[in-house]
Amino acid sequence: MELYSAEICHSKETLKQFTLLQYNTFEWWRKLLLIVVSAALILFGIFYAPSFGSPLLTILCIFIGCILFTNLDARANTVADQVVEAMHGQFPTLRYSFSDSGFTDGEGRPTVPYDQLYRLMEDGQYLVLFTSKASGYMFRKDSVQGEDGINGLMNLLSQKSGLAWKRPFSLLSFGLWDLLSRRKK
Repeated sequence: MELYSAEICHSKETLKQFTLLQYNTFEWWRKLLLIVVSAALILFGIFYAPSFGSPLLTILCIFIGCILFTNLDARANTVADQVVEAMHGQFPTLRYSFSDSGFTDGEGRPTVPYDQLYRLMEDGQYLVLFTSKASGYMFRKDSVQGEDGINGLMNLLSQKSGLAWKRPFSLLSFGLWDLLSRRKK
């Protein structure tokens, strides 16, 4: 028996949003490493490279540091572009159905038991249910239908999976607690 339903009409933008969320959730350390390397290059270029007497080294260090810093999401965007290209402009509309034992992403599709969920993410207008670091299901929060709406579905998913809802990793709110809580999975 269906308790809740939700849907998403995928597009290039939703696929980019999903891959960016996936990248920020499971590969946030790469982004942090890129920030550290780019800052080190820029600082080296400003403060130490001039002492070598080569303006080219100064310019090159600052340039590479700036390129790295402005392309922090390049990896996620490349993956999204590859998926979009593979779909040849034919984006699916998925209708999710949530029951007491699991959920499906369309009629005739297999049921995913809640205990197979790996991570529950809430990102602004979307909920994402990861089954691994490499795959997941995404749907719009405002499309949820059922008793108690979005809050009821979020409670059901959390209770049935034994997982807590998490927000995406953000460098603006980054702290030691983020590092410790993300090491668990």
